[in-house]
Amino acid sequence: MAALYACTKCHQRFSFEALSQGQQLCKECRIAHPIVKCTYCRTEFQQESKTNTICKKCAQNVKLYGTPKPCQYCNVIAAFIGNKCQRCTNSEKKYGPPLSCEQCKQQCAFDRKDDRKKVDGKLLCWLCTLSYKRVLQKTKEQRKHLSSSSRMSLQEKEQFSRLSSGSHYNSQKTLSTSSIQNEIPKKKPKFEAISANGDSVPSSPEMLCPPTQSAPSVLVQWAASQQSPGAHHYPVSQGTDVLNFSPDLALDSPGTDHFVIIAQLKEEVATLKKMLHQKDQMILEKEKKITELKADLQYQESQMRAKMNQMEKTHKEVMEQLQDRGIKLPRQLGRGPSSFIPVEEILQEGTERAQRQLFIEAFVSTGRVDNITMVMGLHPEYLASFWKTQYLLLHLDGPLPYHKRHYIAIMAAARHQCSYLVGFHVAEFLKVGGNPGWLQGLHCAPQKLRNLNEINKILAHRPWLITKEHIEALLKTGENSWSLAELIQALVLLTHYHSLASFVFGCGINLETDQDGGHAFQPPSPRSCDSSPASEDGVSGSSGRDAMQEVEVLMARMKLLQECQLEEEGVTQEEMETRFELEKTESLLVAPSVDIAEHTLPPNVLCFVEDPEFGYKDFTRKGEQAPPTFRAQDYSWEDHGYSLINRLYPDMGQLLDEKFQVVYNLTYNTIAMHSGVDTTMLRRAIWNYVHCVFGIRYDDYDYGEVNQLLERSLKVYIKTVACYPERATKRMYTHFWRRFQHSEKVHVNLLLLEARMQAALLYALRAITRYMT
Repeated sequence: MAALYACTKCHQRFSFEALSQGQQLCKECRIAHPIVKCTYCRTEFQQESKTNTICKKCAQNVKLYGTPKPCQYCNVIAAFIGNKCQRCTNSEKKYGPPLSCEQCKQQCAFDRKDDRKKVDGKLLCWLCTLSYKRVLQKTKEQRKHLSSSSRMSLQEKEQFSRLSSGSHYNSQKTLSTSSIQNEIPKKKPKFEAISANGDSVPSSPEMLCPPTQSAPSVLVQWAASQQSPGAHHYPVSQGTDVLNFSPDLALDSPGTDHFVIIAQLKEEVATLKKMLHQKDQMILEKEKKITELKADLQYQESQMRAKMNQMEKTHKEVMEQLQDRGIKLPRQLGRGPSSFIPVEEILQEGTERAQRQLFIEAFVSTGRVDNITMVMGLHPEYLASFWKTQYLLLHLDGPLPYHKRHYIAIMAAARHQCSYLVGFHVAEFLKVGGNPGWLQGLHCAPQKLRNLNEINKILAHRPWLITKEHIEALLKTGENSWSLAELIQALVLLTHYHSLASFVFGCGINLETDQDGGHAFQPPSPRSCDSSPASEDGVSGSSGRDAMQEVEVLMARMKLLQECQLEEEGVTQEEMETRFELEKTESLLVAPSVDIAEHTLPPNVLCFVEDPEFGYKDFTRKGEQAPPTFRAQDYSWEDHGYSLINRLYPDMGQLLDEKFQVVYNLTYNTIAMHSGVDTTMLRRAIWNYVHCVFGIRYDDYDYGEVNQLLERSLKVYIKTVACYPERATKRMYTHFWRRFQHSEKVHVNLLLLEARMQAALLYALRAITRYMT
């Protein structure tokens, strides 16, 4: 029996082919919500109401960025950020600068280097391609209509030729005139008036507005009038006034039709001019309103900044007054956003303009700049991409209600005992109207959310165990079943927050000041005064010299590997596979120290966890049969995962792909104190090692580079943060790359975050693909 899927509007079950792409709507819901073009980006979308003329994405961008400007390439009014629309920006990144469109001659066509994607061999822009497809569709429909009416037109031509040939004298005497005479009235109508020159002019309403006649009868009347001298019964087109006809024009019926068409076009032009004038007035009014709104927004932003400065000043004054009175004040357990990174490095005086602007936007939109944002702000380009993805995931339109999104985030963070994320999303859950009773524990949540627990724990610890049966169990017909679109959003949420928990522990993110445990009173002690950054970081004295030597060794190895790649003809596939298996086996020996004390789950986290003993196990274990290796060439993000997510969760695939690309290609060409260094090889080794730990293999990668570039302390840190992040310690953080900057170590954590998320997503999306096929 074929699988059935729920419509996102009426929630009835239909086959997968009966549902539309993206919105997953059935036929009746598509009729109720017709597809129209967006006023700004010109893409088609399903209209929720008649007054809605822009798509949801543009509506959200208008709220965030204001009215768009015309794109400098395609002239579509969809440039919300900068001077280019998002479509042209993404195409330029993928395919290079635009070329001239062979149809509209604008510099807005992108060459995809694939002749199959051209239109009839021509390089067209996006708008011209859509126009061509619409014209092609209309042509097909017209051909169907013409084929159905061709028989009738042939009959008319035959009858017309027979009648016209009868007007020649003695040409065809075999033609019977009785059929023609039957069409000629034997008497003139009683209500005909006689004009001054003796011609008969119809005077009745019936003759002034003759009834609609079929084409053959009109032709018969015209032929009969030509045979009887003195008669003036001219053929009359439907809807044309007889009194406006002259005998000369009457003999040329196509000319008459042209005059009628010209008159109709003049009326349409006059109507369009009137509408254009009305639209101009509306545009002026809207521009006036937009100007007022911009002024109001600017005023509100200035007020918010003034309020922020005033709050900071008041806080400082109150703290000074309390200290003058000798009152002991509670202070934050960790000073600054991170307990691993000195606050001076995060809050530098000369903060870059892009980073400062992002912080201001965060404060204006959410009312705070949280610790994760502060640490990620060391890499503003990535922070902007991360922010867009998380904003779409939590705050913009999607299949899941807002309160369920935050509850799923709580479930995901609880699997890794991340009190920071659990506490943050508990507050957000209540803020968006969530039921406080659900926060008593997972057992108090609806059954539909509890059904997600199994796939949550597998994704968090052993994603290679996910099968199509897990997907089928969630999508099966029933009261608590999930739709495919809902499940995709839930899986993205789970993998996002599993990976974000790794970042929180890997960078030592402190609790916010308004969270439980964010403040704790610690009286001053001599030990806290004696500690110094040098002793904490472990780079003083001889350790500093060893750290310098480690950097030089790494630089030499990178240079040697680059030279070997140029000289070698290539390694065989058998050798590649052997090196991968060797690296996978060696990862068994890379694990955190066994003497690390197990964390005791706090009650506010434990209540959201079922089966807490279920955790990460090495992909390859001694004495056990390992699952088959996941070959990236068989199921990759670029060829399979990206398109599946974009189909079922529009825009999310594009944002995830952008985020993966940004962090993978992010570089400042520096290593420790060295500049002008190509770090591609090092970034690729970290990314592929994370995937190797989760059983994913790239056939075209030499895993011997991992052992050459990643020292043991770095491998321990990577595996700990990726697989069991709750065990990460400051000692692990400080003992790898001891001479590197903290921003470079944060970059390693960002690579871990995204590589882990992509690995888990690939396993989940492969299971969905197998279920659908």
